[in-house]
Amino acid sequence: MPSNRKKFEVGEIQCIALSDGTFNYPANWLFSNVTQEEIEGGLSAYSLPVDQVETPYTCLLVRTKKHLVLIDTGANGLAPTTGDLPNRLRAEGVRPDDVTHVVLTHGHPDHIGGVLDDGGKPAFPKAQYLMSKTEWDFWIAGPDLSSTAIDPHLQQLVVSCAQKNLPPLKGCVELVEDEKEIVPGVSLILAPGHTPGHLVVAISSAKAQVLHMSDAVLHPLHVEHPTWRTVFDFDAEDAGKTRQRLLDRAAVDGIPVLAYHFPFPGFGQIEKSGTSWKWIAA
Repeated sequence: MPSNRKKFEVGEIQCIALSDGTFNYPANWLFSNVTQEEIEGGLSAYSLPVDQVETPYTCLLVRTKKHLVLIDTGANGLAPTTGDLPNRLRAEGVRPDDVTHVVLTHGHPDHIGGVLDDGGKPAFPKAQYLMSKTEWDFWIAGPDLSSTAIDPHLQQLVVSCAQKNLPPLKGCVELVEDEKEIVPGVSLILAPGHTPGHLVVAISSAKAQVLHMSDAVLHPLHVEHPTWRTVFDFDAEDAGKTRQRLLDRAAVDGIPVLAYHFPFPGFGQIEKSGTSWKWIAA
């Protein structure tokens, strides 16, 4: 069985990848603009099932000298196989009051599912929550998801989660409009497409770096085939441009990356491979 945690260092910053659980997606949700034959060929090359893709939900705990930053909060009770983050944090000796910052990379249920406690109040009561202003405004306004390929029932679930979970954060959320260093060594970068205000997180210390791509890249096959799309991408064209920009940055600069939905712990390297890229798990 895979571990539920993976610790690594970025210079003087300690990072711990924590599993919130997994969920099985129909393969054509992740690869929506290609043929079934192409999907089966891509997944079979990794000896993976061709109809369902087991998709991890990996949150990241970042400990600096003075701050404790949590990147995304998992899916809570979205499925019986999710919602493990609170247990994982307790196992690390982390209490909700210890967390100083909570980064919400975007407003999908598997990233904001754990923002509130059972009483409907912020689950990390002393933390500054952070989200892109574009992202916040999009979900609060009652978004139109018709540009995605999500079915209407799932669209309603996604919107309902955001409109339930985000408003209680109004008094403790900072809305980011540009790239921003939130604590020394931890910066937010705008990476739109998957959602209108999707964020990625750059971590740097003592000349070491890691780029947390969140959902800019959802599966290793998107590294090899960056034009393959998912049903969840709000703007497929912007998502593709963002994905290629981040992959190129990671490959050219040799920056290790972490991706929320890659096989746990989602940590590795991007290498240039012809006109595309290749995923090398750590």
